Amino acid sequence: MAELEARVQKAIEDIAGNESLLEMLDTEAAAELLEWGSSTATSLVTQTDGMDDAAAELASESRLKAVRQFMRSTGNWAAGKYIDPADRIQLRGKLLGYAKVIFGEDAQLPPTEEVDAVLNQVDDPQNSPKQLTQNLTDLFNKAL
Repeated sequence: MAELEARVQKAIEDIAGNESLLEMLDTEAAAELLEWGSSTATSLVTQTDGMDDAAAELASESRLKAVRQFMRSTGNWAAGKYIDPADRIQLRGKLLGYAKVIFGEDAQLPPTEEVDAVLNQVDDPQNSPKQLTQNLTDLFNKAL
């Protein structure tokens, strides 16, 4: 049990300590995204319970990397770096690809239309970066 707790703590520290994942966002949006990343990483690492450290790292390394990539892409999007709708199509592909790694090939990922609808919310200045981040992570949390 101590090994699992240490793995969870390390995964959370890797996310929280990586300033580049969140530096583009205001405090509220960064906290929202950090919470999603931490809870997702915890869930992934918990699945390694009973494995030795080497097997656990092998089982979770690519998935935790995908969590960080998802967070970075989401942060850049919420910060307004995907203004061109054509760029958002590429972003959608990246996010769905990361989600397949995170949640597994068999996960029920959101349809592309739903992802596009959320990604296009960035065009509405009424949506804060925190709200955008929350809407996107909520959409993908349905895959859990």
